[in-house]
Amino acid sequence: MNLKKINFIEKAINWIHEKTSEKQFLIFSSILVGISAGIAAVILKLFVHAIRHYLVDEFLLKYDFKYLYLVLPLIGIGVTILIIKYILHNQLSKGNTDILFSIAKKSSFLPFRQMYSHVITSAFTVGFGGSAGLESPIVSTGSAIGSNFARTYKLSYKDRTLLLAAGAAGGIAGAFNAPIAGVLFALEVILVDISITNVYTIVNCSCFRSINFKDYFTRK
Repeated sequence: MNLKKINFIEKAINWIHEKTSEKQFLIFSSILVGISAGIAAVILKLFVHAIRHYLVDEFLLKYDFKYLYLVLPLIGIGVTILIIKYILHNQLSKGNTDILFSIAKKSSFLPFRQMYSHVITSAFTVGFGGSAGLESPIVSTGSAIGSNFARTYKLSYKDRTLLLAAGAAGGIAGAFNAPIAGVLFALEVILVDISITNVYTIVNCSCFRSINFKDYFTRK
């Protein structure tokens, strides 16, 4: 996708923003955040499966290097440390506490790099057999997508927080095909002020993402 196409998409979204009400654009935004977070979940899982397939199935098993299973997690952690140090320059958020801190102290602004940093680091860690799961990385990624979408289109703090939570819910829904769990996580862990609009937006994002990518993960 070239810059002209990206610019056209931004102009189209800005036009929709101008022609719709605040609540209508919020619902529209939740759909876009759900699609984007769904793509991030697909990329993360593809990355993990690719590492496992080419490293384990095509190399270790083929050449009978089974003893390397013992050191694979350490290799994955080492690669992750190098990525954090030399590519991300030691700027990597840790867990859900940073999301809650951003909501409370940083007006729900999350850094742009968080939309891809956890996908890269967790893919190597989990792909090499590390004990870490994919829940926290996809929550951080989805939250960052929602926050940066709201920042781009200059939404209010309330709407920005809502899209941040919707991105987190969509992340869980897309990665684990569990839309209800995603909604409950967003409402119980991230959001404090709960209203009908909040619930509808999060459910919309979570369910849309889950339905949109259900066939893909079913095949997997």
